[in-house]
Amino acid sequence: MPSKSSLSRLLPLALAFTVPAAVDAQPPATSPPAATTSDASDSTAVADLKSQLADAQDKLATALHSYSLLEDENARLKDESQSEALRTEVRQLRDQVVELSAENERLRTRLALLGPLPGGPSAPARPATPPPASP
Repeated sequence: MPSKSSLSRLLPLALAFTVPAAVDAQPPATSPPAATTSDASDSTAVADLKSQLADAQDKLATALHSYSLLEDENARLKDESQSEALRTEVRQLRDQVVELSAENERLRTRLALLGPLPGGPSAPARPATPPPASP
């Protein structure tokens, strides 16, 4: 996809195709006028060519503007699709965190119900319980 810099390179090139038509449309300054009817037809031809040049330049400007708008819209849509993919990934990760938290809680409850493991350290005494009295 061409970038805006390539768009700026296309503009002078496109204008180069339209500008020579305007230069060629002007009658040469060194040729003497043949007749008044010839001058009238030449000026009509020049006016017609200038009109065609203006139309071509308008069409070119419209096409370049449309291209620029489409390029901007395409970039926006790409950004939206990337952000939508990221939102989906965030939702999946949140669901995974919820599942892992629930599993962690189940495992803690299970460990608490098992009591101390044989051969392992005994469960610590509660701080509020007084130590057993000696006889």
